Amino acid sequence: MRKEYCMELCVWGGEKWNENSPKVKLNRAVHPEANVHTSGSIFFATHKVRLEEKFKRPPQFQELFYQTHKKKGTDDYISEKAREVAESYSRGMDERYGDDSQRPELDLDIWVAASGAPKNGHVYGFGHSLGTARVILSYSSSVSHATSPFTLQPQVVLLVPPRP
Repeated sequence: MRKEYCMELCVWGGEKWNENSPKVKLNRAVHPEANVHTSGSIFFATHKVRLEEKFKRPPQFQELFYQTHKKKGTDDYISEKAREVAESYSRGMDERYGDDSQRPELDLDIWVAASGAPKNGHVYGFGHSLGTARVILSYSSSVSHATSPFTLQPQVVLLVPPRP
């Protein structure tokens, strides 16, 4: 094995890795629904391309979410959270755009309001291969009087460069 490859793999034997590994393993076991999608080893971007070929148009983000978060052959979501997020996003899109045929592919404000704030630089439902996975939004905590969760306005949009 080449020395530079070996050096990159040494991270798994390091003290920090050995310290974090049991914590991460426990978190995955306690919240299994947080780590589930039905994509297998297929990138979300690949699903997007396939849906675009199928529909002969760019798919809505919601269609991509359905493809990757519903059990194959059924109309059941993989988790209660996936169902709640999809329904909340759908309501938000209907509130903001109605039956407008010019709906954007993705309304990030509505998605984050439906799925929750980004956690560790990741937004629920975004595959790591989608460019939007690196968008971090910070919402004002002072907007507690809003009548709808979809009326929150972003204060900061920060694009984080991909990891090397």
